[in-house]
Amino acid sequence: MARSQAGGGRRVDWFAAGLGLVLAVVIQLVGGTLVIGGHGGQLVSQGLLTFGALLVGGFLAGFIGQTGSGAWNGVVVGVGFIVVEELAGAMGPVGPLGSAGLDTVGLVIDDVLVLSGSTIGGLAAGMARRRAIR
Repeated sequence: MARSQAGGGRRVDWFAAGLGLVLAVVIQLVGGTLVIGGHGGQLVSQGLLTFGALLVGGFLAGFIGQTGSGAWNGVVVGVGFIVVEELAGAMGPVGPLGSAGLDTVGLVIDDVLVLSGSTIGGLAAGMARRRAIR
């Protein structure tokens, strides 16, 4: 697995973060299609779906990544998701993914939601791994 040093001895497992990102995007697309449907859905349900998708993606990245790198892997998943979301928004609204049409405050709230979900997932994975080792 390709690993890179992020500074201060912290390591990011790029393979694990990539898998977490793919899982989060798939959950967001499938969940948005099945749960929210084509009618746009409520803003709260879209936010909960996004938070849940990033929580699961960050948890996967933190769990399969190197020990002690859960939070960093979760952050990388969140940043990758923001990039994918903005690229989808630049091409036009693509189903539930993409933030086209949001104002600046909406974008900040969306990005905080994404980053907090993935980071909490990564931290939870790190705690689960430490408990499993004991």
